Amino acid sequence: MDRGMVRSSLGREGLMGIRWRFLMLALCSSISLAHALQDSTLLNRSPEADAKEHLSRAVSATQAHDFATAEKEWRAILATDPNSAQALNNLGMVLYLNHKYADAESTLRKALASPPPLASSKVLLGATLQREGKNHEAITLLQPELKSPLNGAAERTARMALHEAFFASGDYANALEALQPLAKKYPRDADVLYSLGRTYLQLATQSFEHIAAVDPQSYRVHQVLAEALGQEGRYHEAIAEYRLALSQRPDLPGAHYQIGLLYRTYENSPQGDEEALREFESELKINPFDAWSEYRIGRIFVKQGRTDDAVVHLFRAVELDETIIPARLVLARVLEQRGDTDKAREQLEAAAQIEPGNATVHYRLANLLKTLGDRSGAEREMKKFELVRAEHEVRQQELEKAIRRSVEPESDDPEASPPAPE
Repeated sequence: MDRGMVRSSLGREGLMGIRWRFLMLALCSSISLAHALQDSTLLNRSPEADAKEHLSRAVSATQAHDFATAEKEWRAILATDPNSAQALNNLGMVLYLNHKYADAESTLRKALASPPPLASSKVLLGATLQREGKNHEAITLLQPELKSPLNGAAERTARMALHEAFFASGDYANALEALQPLAKKYPRDADVLYSLGRTYLQLATQSFEHIAAVDPQSYRVHQVLAEALGQEGRYHEAIAEYRLALSQRPDLPGAHYQIGLLYRTYENSPQGDEEALREFESELKINPFDAWSEYRIGRIFVKQGRTDDAVVHLFRAVELDETIIPARLVLARVLEQRGDTDKAREQLEAAAQIEPGNATVHYRLANLLKTLGDRSGAEREMKKFELVRAEHEVRQQELEKAIRRSVEPESDDPEASPPAPE
C-alpha cells in the first residue's frame, strides 16, 4: 500500500482518533508526556506509517520504567523529525531518569535550541547539571525558572535540584530557601522532609561552630558538646558538660531536664531514678511551667508505686501542654488501674482527637472500650489502629528509600525518580 492510500484510509476522523488515544495514554502516565501528544508535528511530519507505533511504544516503555526501550523509540521518532523540541525534551527526560546525564545534557541543550523552547527542558537540564556536579550552572539556570509559573511536577524537580546544588556548594541558607515551599506543599513527602532535616542539621552545625570560634569558653559550647556526647551514648561525659554549662549559668533552661533524661535513659536503677527525679525537680524551679518535667516526674512516681503523686504530676503535665500524648497514655493507664475508667477514656479520646495518626492511642482506646462493653466503639478504634499502622509502614518505607537515594544517588529506584515536568 502506498503513502497516498495510507493517508486516504486514515482520513480526518481516523487521525483525530489516534491523537485522542495518545493523549489519554499520556495523561495516565505518572511521568507526564502530555505535551508530546499535543505536538502534532510528531505525526504530521512523519512520512512513516508506523510513527504512531513508535510514539505508543515510547509512552508505554516510559510508564513501565523501561528506559532503554523508551530511548530507542524516541530516537526512532527523532530520526524522522530531528528538530522536534518536544521529542528532544522527552528523550532528555528518559536519559536523565536512566542516569545517562552526559547524553541527557547534550539532548536537552538541543531541545532548547529547537523552537519553541520548553520550560520543562530548562528544568530537566538544570537537574541534569546538578547530577553532573555542575552546581553553579544548575543554580544559574534553575533560579530564574522558579520566578515563572511552573506546574507541580516541574516545580518539585526544579526546587529539589536547586536545593541539592546549593547544599553541595555549602550554601545551606539558600538550600533551605529553595526547599521550604515544597515542605509546605508536600508535608508528607519523605524525600522533601529528609532533605529539610539534613539542611537544618548543617545550619545548626555551622551556628555551633561559629559559637565555638567566637567564645570557646561559653556555656553554650559546653551545652552543645553535652548534646553531642549524649547522642553518642557517652552520658557520663555529657552530664559533666551540662554541669560545666550550669556552673556558668545556673538558671540555664533545659540543662537539668537533659541531665535527668540521661539518667532515665542510661541508669535504669533506683539510684538512677532518684538522680533523675532531682534533676527534673530542679528544672521546675527554673521553669515551673515545663510540662515535660512534670511528665517525667509522673513516670518515675508510677515506677516507684507512688500513684497518687504520679496522677498529680501527670494531670499537671497535660494541663500545661495538652499535646503531650505520652503523658495522657500513662495517666489513662494509671486511672484505669485505679478503676476510674471514665476519666481514663477521656484521656484516650482527647489523645485520639489531638493526634489521630497515633496507632498506640487507637489500640489502647479500642481495648478500653472493649472492656467497657462498647463493642462497636472498640471495633471502630481497632480499624483506625490497623489503618494508621499500615500508613506508618508505607511512610517508613518511603523514608528508607529517601535515605538510600541520598547515600547512593546513582542507584536510585526508578520509581522514586522525580516526575518529569509537563
